[in-house]
Amino acid sequence: MNLTKLMLALLLLSAAVPARAGELDLLLDRLVEKNVIDPGEAQEIRIGTQEEVKKEISQQRHATLPMWVQTMKLRGDVRLRYQFNDNRTLRYNQHRARYRLRFFVDAKVNEKVYTGFGFASGNSGDPRSTNQTFGDNFGKKNLYIDYVFAEYNASDYLAFTAGRTKNPLWLTSDMLWDADINPEGVSARVTAPLNYNWQLFGNAGYFVLNELAADPQDPGLLFAQPGVSWRDNDGVWDFKAGAAVYGFNHVKSHATTVLNYRPSAADYQQGNTVAGGKYKYGYNSVSPEFEANANILDPLPVPLLSYFGYNVNYAGAFGSYIQNTQHSSDNRGWIAGLKIGQRKVEDAGQWQLAWSQRRLEKNAWLDTYPDSDFYGGATGVKGQKTQLAVGLLRDFAVNLAWFDARPIKNNARKRERLFQTDINLKF
Repeated sequence: MNLTKLMLALLLLSAAVPARAGELDLLLDRLVEKNVIDPGEAQEIRIGTQEEVKKEISQQRHATLPMWVQTMKLRGDVRLRYQFNDNRTLRYNQHRARYRLRFFVDAKVNEKVYTGFGFASGNSGDPRSTNQTFGDNFGKKNLYIDYVFAEYNASDYLAFTAGRTKNPLWLTSDMLWDADINPEGVSARVTAPLNYNWQLFGNAGYFVLNELAADPQDPGLLFAQPGVSWRDNDGVWDFKAGAAVYGFNHVKSHATTVLNYRPSAADYQQGNTVAGGKYKYGYNSVSPEFEANANILDPLPVPLLSYFGYNVNYAGAFGSYIQNTQHSSDNRGWIAGLKIGQRKVEDAGQWQLAWSQRRLEKNAWLDTYPDSDFYGGATGVKGQKTQLAVGLLRDFAVNLAWFDARPIKNNARKRERLFQTDINLKF
């Protein structure tokens, strides 16, 4: 294309946004008739102009939309479960079909502020369960506010959060905190990279446990968790460790009714020592935990399954310890476990096998927070858990879990074996 034609093309392109498509086509046809440009050049200008118009319209629309619309994400998941309970304390075994539905929305309000909320199913306000059980002669089920929060990012290294949030603590297991619990309160998160290999982090805040209109001593929880993480230069090894310090306010000598959703005394046991309907002890405690991971850069084949893409490219170990510092009887707990397969199961060919052993003494921790699948969430228990997750397609996986738990000292309550088969779908 000569200089005259090039200048003509640029002129047409600069006028493309305000001009209508029909007017541009008519102008190009006239130029072809007068042999100023040939048909191929006209078509080239047409295509280029259309692309510029689309780009300009997209930019104009994008500029007029608020940031929260531009960054808004809609997510959720569905879980279908079969569950078998063999609780030797009870007369009959229990078979249940259950489901869970969760729906999340989050967005940036501006460059510094982030917000989100989510809804989840559940058969009550129990913070440790989002399950609904098939039954009730097809009666409609409930949907609850699962979380709602606002986060202010003061810098790349410091953020503050308030509301009902995902647990801000770094945790390697559900021995102390059931994964469904979303605490209410305020928290701060700090990250401080030292270099490529080392990073310091910290979490701190306050959880509101209850609000008592007739009592000035509302129960609450202050917490702080400093920690450190490390990774090697080759991307093979990494390690993370932290230690949470918990300070409970106004729990000791308060009636147990100030903390709802204790485990079922009929089916399991309520582990914490109670005197006259009141908590006998306080539960201030220290809980260090760690995880060590290894990425296997040359994946190891799984016998018979490597043909379908199931290999081993990860192995890890984790553990935590808890000690109640306010008394000296039945005041400790620990968990140790191993994982192998892949770090996460999100696609076909990914899998993870995890096993853990735990012991949580009756007054090591409040019995309202541990994993509800492990002997009803009670304290004063010990046992093991085995879990296998297998990815079948992208965001579609099957999870198998086996719990074998029993009381440490309570002879009136017997062993429970619980088996779960889950179908997990993310959207």
